[in-house]
Amino acid sequence: MGIARNNERTANSALARVLCKKHPDWYYGTVHAEQTGVIAQTRSKQPDILIDSPRRQPVAVETEFLPARTVHQDAKQRLGLTTKGGKLIEGALAVRLPKSLATDDLNDDSVLESAQYEYAVWYLGAQGKHSRWPPTEAREPWLRGGPDELADAIEYLGLSEHQLSRGADTLEWVVKETAELLSEEANGDSLGRIAKSLHQQPGEQTERMAAAICVSAFVFHAAIEGQSKIPPLLRPEKIDRDRLLGTWEAILDVNYWPIFSVARNVLRELPLRAVQPVMGRIAKSLPRLVRLGATTYHDLTGRMFQTLITDRKFLATFYTLPESACLLAELAVERLDVDWSDRKAIGDLRIADFACGTGALLSAAQRAVYRRYRRSGGDDKDLHRALMERVLIGLDIMPAATHLTCSMLSSTHPFLAYGECEIHTLPYGVVENETHIGALDFLDSDDSLSLYITGKSMSGVKKRDRKGYTLKVPDSSCDLVIMNPPFTRSTNHEAGHAKVPVPSFAGFATSHDEQEAMSNRLKGTSPDFGHGNVGLASNFMDLGHRKLKNGGVLALVIPFAFTRGGGWAKARKALQSHYSDIHITAIASDGSEGRAFSADTGMAECLVVATKTKGNGNQPSVSYTNLTSRPRSLLEAAVEARSVRSRATQGSLVDAGTAGVRSASVIDSARELEGGLLRLPRQRGAIELPMAPLAQVAERGLVHRDINGDFAKHDKAGNPLGPARGPFTVRPILDDEVPTYPMLWAHSAARERRFVVQPDRCGDPRPGDQERANDRWERSASYLHSTLDFQLNSQSLAMCVTPEKCLGGTAWPNVIPKDRRYEIPLLLWANSTLGLILFWWSGSRQQKGRARLTITKLPGLPVLDPRALTNSQVDHCERIFEEFKNKPFLPANEAYHDETRKALDRNLLFGSTSVLQFDKAAEEGLDLLREQWCAEPSVHGGKPTRPGDWTSS
Repeated sequence: MGIARNNERTANSALARVLCKKHPDWYYGTVHAEQTGVIAQTRSKQPDILIDSPRRQPVAVETEFLPARTVHQDAKQRLGLTTKGGKLIEGALAVRLPKSLATDDLNDDSVLESAQYEYAVWYLGAQGKHSRWPPTEAREPWLRGGPDELADAIEYLGLSEHQLSRGADTLEWVVKETAELLSEEANGDSLGRIAKSLHQQPGEQTERMAAAICVSAFVFHAAIEGQSKIPPLLRPEKIDRDRLLGTWEAILDVNYWPIFSVARNVLRELPLRAVQPVMGRIAKSLPRLVRLGATTYHDLTGRMFQTLITDRKFLATFYTLPESACLLAELAVERLDVDWSDRKAIGDLRIADFACGTGALLSAAQRAVYRRYRRSGGDDKDLHRALMERVLIGLDIMPAATHLTCSMLSSTHPFLAYGECEIHTLPYGVVENETHIGALDFLDSDDSLSLYITGKSMSGVKKRDRKGYTLKVPDSSCDLVIMNPPFTRSTNHEAGHAKVPVPSFAGFATSHDEQEAMSNRLKGTSPDFGHGNVGLASNFMDLGHRKLKNGGVLALVIPFAFTRGGGWAKARKALQSHYSDIHITAIASDGSEGRAFSADTGMAECLVVATKTKGNGNQPSVSYTNLTSRPRSLLEAAVEARSVRSRATQGSLVDAGTAGVRSASVIDSARELEGGLLRLPRQRGAIELPMAPLAQVAERGLVHRDINGDFAKHDKAGNPLGPARGPFTVRPILDDEVPTYPMLWAHSAARERRFVVQPDRCGDPRPGDQERANDRWERSASYLHSTLDFQLNSQSLAMCVTPEKCLGGTAWPNVIPKDRRYEIPLLLWANSTLGLILFWWSGSRQQKGRARLTITKLPGLPVLDPRALTNSQVDHCERIFEEFKNKPFLPANEAYHDETRKALDRNLLFGSTSVLQFDKAAEEGLDLLREQWCAEPSVHGGKPTRPGDWTSS
């Protein structure tokens, strides 16, 4: 055993020396080890290490050799102190030093580089509350890593969440006041022209967007003031339109077109009398915004920009949360095959976002690249020009989006000039007799028109005017494509939206003819991934695939339905055919919002990262990681990115039910059950079960649109063309009516507690359509019905029977057994615990507490194979049905304490008197599995009826 020769002072000095290699702003003068006089309150408050770099909040580092029982308290006590320069310490790092450093040669930097440290962070939150991460009660209360990981933590702590929150609040307040002044001072014609230039409809949110663009331009001007050829800011009382236009024109002569050309266009449309009050108000707010860090904390405008986007309904331009963007970017950039110390190799990369929105993903990718270069000993200032001019490609159809994206990317080093960047606004709609669909133009081309100021092509204009010229993105040219693509559908099945024939192309007030032309343009491409029923996200996957080089990385925020949705099958197949090392990250949490990586989507999402591989074989391995919550800070996101793959569960895209599931036991049991094995937790071995896809023993009925679908096509006046898709109109059953065509159409949880459910609608044949009505009845009417949208935390049944034949509707489509004797075994199995689990496992779990199967996926539902049952066993099922048909079941998520459900399970599975006669000892394993499944967030959806929360009334 070595004799201790290094005390903590020696270790701190050595660690500070190593940390200085990790960031160009960390050097003697900004990194203080064991120095007094750096804390303002008292000279005796001497931090072990203090990093006080420019444009960041200071970070204290407290260390102690293991077992280090008081180091976390030492770190906490540094919060709220101020440095000698007056900067508030809002972040502190508690580091437990390995005992080996007490005896090792600390003059050898390799010793400190190879050491593993335990650390945790203390920080002041947005409300000024002291918080520790990870919390002391966490399963792993200490993080582990080397000096690079410590440097990451210090960098993230230097981005003050408290200051970001205050700055964002102030910025939003300034935008709101400016928008109100804009509305008061500008006339309707002027506001209409401003809206048109921003591809928006006139209104409050468009005024706020215009205000945000102008505020952003002023803030960015403040950041670059002092740079060569950049004129000084105008004083608030000296602003008129000519002066401000002249100032912004001078900046445009240098560059920054996506930022200042859009703001200039807004300014040009303002009446003269409105310029001084509107722009003067912004100028007056600048000193406060600068003090709060608006010129250095470039996440500010991004965090509030999502509230300003008006076309969200159709364009689905949802805002990627900074923490989510960080997680995805770290997962993706880590895969790039590049020497991070090689400046030229980094400059040769191409990183693209073809739906850049607010620039969150590109900005996160930029930071991930810069950080790796810093850790390799480089200064990321030396990379900035190359990244802005060549590496980063950001495309969008909204001028405001490209404005903000360029602002964010430039703001990492705003004082560094660069040439033309690759952030472009693309045409959308019919422009000069040519149809454009934004970035999707690149699906069949290497180039597209780039717009900066207007929606018109400006042929013959000098390139420096940047009003319109060709942008090239060759196929197989990108190393990384990272996107949160639009989710809207390019087809429309809903009769209620007949006036919006193509929802995905209905933004910017495009006409009926434009929507049709744009849809036809998209159909003219040859997609591997794209499918109209799942939306433009699948088409953007095609775009990313086309532009990626072999070995390139595809990184997406995508609807969770990708993992199981029937319409996504094509995209899953293409991904497994052309990509390897596929990794899917989801969130196993309550509700849709908690399972989203974007702001305001209201739907669950997942992160997909994959490497494009030439000639990849079928069925590549897929890994799944299910987070318990969305990362709450950038540091947490970065730490998650380092560990998610080590915690992943292996699988394939075929059994993507793994995504979003917390319990490994539930995953294992559901997988095995699909394959015909009942493997229960704590049980040795597995029990064989005869399983089959539903399609082998029954046919599914008609989709509801084939029963009552409206007229598929309309002329321009809205008059129907041709016959209706369905021969029936559907209405409620009248009192005492005996309907000719009864239907089980909609869900009503309260009347669906028992096996037998009464019909709730009836159909009337349309005039002259009696023959088609009879044909649909003969083809589809049945006693057995399956649910499609299963609200697990309120509904009880996966299948039901009606007392007479019925047509199934939107909620309860028909299941037509190939032999009538299969009907009851299928009913009992579907409503057993194992049947419920398989429905949930097979369905998409986009919404909280809900599993959804499309009618096209219903035939693939794994069920107990009734063909394998003897006549005696089928008779036994009939007796069970008679015994249970009047017994109510609790909602599916309450199966863990539903005595009726448990009794059904016993009658089907366990003991000598059951149908399948499995060993009764295995029942204990099913009891545990039932409770584990009911505890899954995607099952209970946050309702208090989940295990552990339920109390009897």
